[in-house]
Amino acid sequence: MSPVSRTVPRAWVITLMLALFMVLNFMDKAILGIVAKPLMADLGISPSEFGMIASSFFLLFSISAIGFGFIANRVSSKGLLIVCAAIWGIAQFPLAFTASVPLLYFSRILLGIGEGPAYPLALHACYKWFPDDRRGLPSAVIFQGVTAGLLISGPVLSYVLVRWGWHAAFMALGLASVVWMVVWAIFGAEGKVASPDAAKSTAQEKPAMAISYWKLISDRTFLANMLLYWTTYWIFSVMFTWIPSYLGTVMNYDATQTGWMFMVFTAFNIPIVLGGSWLSERLLRGGMRSCRARGWLTCSFVLLGGAIILFAVYFVQQPLLKVVLLAIGCNLPQITFVLSSTIVAEIIPDSQRSAMMSINSALATTGGLVAPALMGRFIQGASNPGLGYDTGFVVAGVLSVVASVIGFALINPEASKRRFALMKKHAESASPTQVARPMTVAAERA
Repeated sequence: MSPVSRTVPRAWVITLMLALFMVLNFMDKAILGIVAKPLMADLGISPSEFGMIASSFFLLFSISAIGFGFIANRVSSKGLLIVCAAIWGIAQFPLAFTASVPLLYFSRILLGIGEGPAYPLALHACYKWFPDDRRGLPSAVIFQGVTAGLLISGPVLSYVLVRWGWHAAFMALGLASVVWMVVWAIFGAEGKVASPDAAKSTAQEKPAMAISYWKLISDRTFLANMLLYWTTYWIFSVMFTWIPSYLGTVMNYDATQTGWMFMVFTAFNIPIVLGGSWLSERLLRGGMRSCRARGWLTCSFVLLGGAIILFAVYFVQQPLLKVVLLAIGCNLPQITFVLSSTIVAEIIPDSQRSAMMSINSALATTGGLVAPALMGRFIQGASNPGLGYDTGFVVAGVLSVVASVIGFALINPEASKRRFALMKKHAESASPTQVARPMTVAAERA
């Protein structure tokens, strides 16, 4: 029995724990919106000030993601995930007892520091347990933690809020982070699966040569893949910032109907992401090149999503049908959250994988800084809210079409892997210490 097959049950336990990690991650993100009304009333916070507090979450989000990513190249993923969970608890606990505007800013900024690296770190930890052609489904399971966190945060945290007050909601999340941290400290572990090149380097007792990060970032596959991720995050942020308001303001659903409709809207991504990830993995294991099984498949989902969004805006008037089509169109591109990361992990050397996955995530999430504000300007500047929303949806649809066409033309993981392998070979041949070391080891063994 191979080492990989022996570790499969443990690998899936680790994957499920990482999915739970993402559930808590997104409940932490959602709590401020859920307790907004009583929190603003108690502290006398205006809507504009509340918006600034919410935006402060992203102040150090991307910087933290990149910093943790570089650290994870050299430090145990298990330990870094414990640090992240500890930061979440530290950020939430003070609000369980008292609150003020400065404390809210401190809490959200600190939470952003702890949550910026969460998703790429979780995937990096997972990829240490699965070979390249089996990473699609585990990645999808971890991403479903995002969906589950958003789906359950409303009813669970609202129940705590109504029964014990909004301070108790922060306490519940702080305690949940501590419980996860303790369980992970006991049962979490580092995987041993490495790429063939990394395994060969280890067997030769030769340290891996690093490739210039500029060359990695400027690779055409990385850039086109990141553009798809960026476009998807644009749609993702619009979806979770403005869709509830759209359902109530334009589609005229009442508060209860809006809540249920938004849950349905969100739930569409579960079959899409799981099914697309399963299909990609099946195609890879059937011998199809990654260029098609990952790259073209991602582009197809994003292209179809953009086309459906545009069709819903221009050709559909019936409210329920329009909402359903927008839900499908907004969720189809989310396959990128899974396959984009597997493409980065495939082409980047293991010794630099964590940093590049974090850079990919940090660059892509900048779409979320722009899209909600731009949608707000469209809505405010339109003659009626419906036209403003439609303009924002059209921008999202056009971006999806353009990004997918660029992806079809430029994404080629196999070519990028060959290019990086050649760079490493040239770097190793140019370094006399790297060449001499294997000879010395061989002589000692002789």
